[in-house]
Amino acid sequence: MMSPGLSHRCWKWALLIALWSAPGCALTRRHGPLELPQAARLVEVSGSAEVAPRVQQVEIRTVSATSREPSNVLVLSGGGANGAYTAGVLNGWTAADNRPQFDVVTGISTGALIAPFAFLGSEFDELLKRNYTELHDRDIFTRRWLPALVYADSLADSAPLRKRISNEISPTVLKRISEAHREGRRLYVGTTDLDTKRLVVWDMGAIADSDDPNKLELFREVLLASASVPGLLPPVEIDIKVDGERHAELHVDGGVAASLFLQPAMLGMSASDPDEAKVRDDLNVYVIVAGQLRMPRRRVQRKLSAVIEESVGGVLQSQMDGDLLKTYLLSRWAGATFALTAVPRDLADEASPLVFDPSKMQKLFDVGYKHAASKSGWHSAPLSLSPEEQIPPRGSVQFKIEELRAGRKVALE
Repeated sequence: MMSPGLSHRCWKWALLIALWSAPGCALTRRHGPLELPQAARLVEVSGSAEVAPRVQQVEIRTVSATSREPSNVLVLSGGGANGAYTAGVLNGWTAADNRPQFDVVTGISTGALIAPFAFLGSEFDELLKRNYTELHDRDIFTRRWLPALVYADSLADSAPLRKRISNEISPTVLKRISEAHREGRRLYVGTTDLDTKRLVVWDMGAIADSDDPNKLELFREVLLASASVPGLLPPVEIDIKVDGERHAELHVDGGVAASLFLQPAMLGMSASDPDEAKVRDDLNVYVIVAGQLRMPRRRVQRKLSAVIEESVGGVLQSQMDGDLLKTYLLSRWAGATFALTAVPRDLADEASPLVFDPSKMQKLFDVGYKHAASKSGWHSAPLSLSPEEQIPPRGSVQFKIEELRAGRKVALE
């Protein structure tokens, strides 16, 4: 639900967590945590495909065969309630009658909740619109009573979100994702393993298409974990079996480890031998960021809470910049067309990621819809590569204001 670099206001929650936290009884896991030697990694024992190698210290869990060569790839960031912008873009894209079928979809946090429906197609546009224009906080979480926090692992209970996921990810939806997977299309969702502090990428199509009798429950648990903001919502225990023994991993919001993700193998390229990478000219990578790419300049008060809040926001902003730049460079390396859209910088009243206000979410939805329907608001490169971001080194304390032209934009054909 939370995405690095999107809004500083979400960190007011983090400050509350620090103030309210108190020593208490630790909650136990169903099974003990996994202890791995430093040079070891998890390798699946089922499935016929070779397990993809780690890229940037990312664990790939898949039992699927290699997907077909992708033509259209969709990358969705986190952003909590700001996912209304993503939902608006998808709806507007459909209205513009130029929305492609995506061969690969990746999602983090709120992007993970949207990803299955973006993957399946425009018939789920109305569901996404309702989810991001009508919901309130109570439809996502319920706050715990203050005395309960002594023994809790989060400020709120995610039972409402769990229920929504269970209602929307039905056996029918799982079957359709399985069928798309067999056609060679791929759906990936990212969570963060708290033990390793690393992003874990889940092949959701492989899960849907597996023979595991608990695959529906696992699918839902992964989505819940990817949207579980640590501190606000409890971590999700996911049981795994290693060498015949059961272990429990604690997974939280994928945004802790990455703002968004894309890997060479997802573009049909070899991650182990880049010299053999196949460069194509018919590949398109679309990135939707659920929030603004830059926090507005504001006067910071010289007090502890304000300094911490703005500083942490800056760290998350840098993570978003880095993830976008990696995605852009990977896309260009593959010869792909790159298109990025995000909440415009001139939208002053962007919704806070952790406050689900229908009126503000409707405004974000409408902006996203307009951008996609009018084929505007798409950028051909990350903001960090635009002219206004090229800041010259300071050699004095005397300055003048210089107006810079807007960054380049690219419309969808």
